[in-house]
Amino acid sequence: MTVDVVTKEEITKLLNDWYSKIRLHHVDKAKELKTEIHQKMHRMKEDQDILLHYSLLDFRFQILTGNFQHDLSLIKNMSISEQTETFLQYYYHFFKFIYYTGISHYSKAKEHYENAEKLLDNIPDEAEKAEFNYRASLFYYYIGQDGTAIVHATKAKDFFSNNLGYEIKLANCLNTLGMACIHLRQFELAEKHLIASLNILREQNDNTLLSLILKTNYNLGLLYADQNLSELAIQYLSESFEDEETDYKTMFLLAREYFKIGNIDRAETYIQKGLKVCDEEYMHHFNILKSMNDKSPIEQLEENVEKTIKYFKKEELWQYVKIYTEELASRFFAVNNPQKSTKFFRISYEAKQILNSEILHLNHLEA
Repeated sequence: MTVDVVTKEEITKLLNDWYSKIRLHHVDKAKELKTEIHQKMHRMKEDQDILLHYSLLDFRFQILTGNFQHDLSLIKNMSISEQTETFLQYYYHFFKFIYYTGISHYSKAKEHYENAEKLLDNIPDEAEKAEFNYRASLFYYYIGQDGTAIVHATKAKDFFSNNLGYEIKLANCLNTLGMACIHLRQFELAEKHLIASLNILREQNDNTLLSLILKTNYNLGLLYADQNLSELAIQYLSESFEDEETDYKTMFLLAREYFKIGNIDRAETYIQKGLKVCDEEYMHHFNILKSMNDKSPIEQLEENVEKTIKYFKKEELWQYVKIYTEELASRFFAVNNPQKSTKFFRISYEAKQILNSEILHLNHLEA
């Protein structure tokens, strides 16, 4: 009995279909195609470009399914050269950009973002350009450049809203717009975007979207937290856990809101749980909050803020440099230490100037 040989063209079409489902966040269909492709790969002659293409998409598939626990072993030994096809070079940098953004390594993410952006002009697919803009909007939101995040999210939203089949991506863009509006304290607009996103996701009636629905509940919790509506924030945040043992971002917000309303014990519970599972960025957030929740001496808070400044400057997270140094400056002012108060107010002011320069740059681009 002979086994039919699978051609390169057939596998390439399947790979392109697979990426389309990954990009659309169609998890079940992406899993089915992965199985089909894996089986057929054994029935074709070895081809380095196909192997590279498959490995890159498999790495992107792992990100889709939330597998950020491994290192870059899936692609770290790949040979990417100027001779490699342009779209594979693009995938290599774009997927690394998504990965590093996902694990909060923003300086490395920026490096791959810039490389992918240079290659994007050679990619004729308008849906891919919309995907790039969506991912760029997330990156800029995370590093506190909300104006730029809004520009990219709006470009992506315009494409997704005008083309059938992109409802999930549209919901994602609305979510990002909502988050950026929270940072800009445009709370009414933020709520409008987030509720619209939540409605779209629920309308899909797709169990694989549960994590996105919970994420939107989390963002609504953040919205109410930033308005100091702590009780309402706690309600939404408590309902947004995907995994109560590992979701350290939700733990942090709950700890912060319980701290605000004076429930020290509940705050401490979430701080301790969060510190056991959080990444480097949130370790700094938790340590500062713990100093305040424990009513530690101001010197302990200062030590934690100094460590935080070093990390957040490296990752260009200027909004947190501003927030934490401003808080420390106010506390030194309250204990009549003008020298240190001035020191940290100055650092906060410098961080604010950097954030403002981003807004001015954005206005220049729009002019």
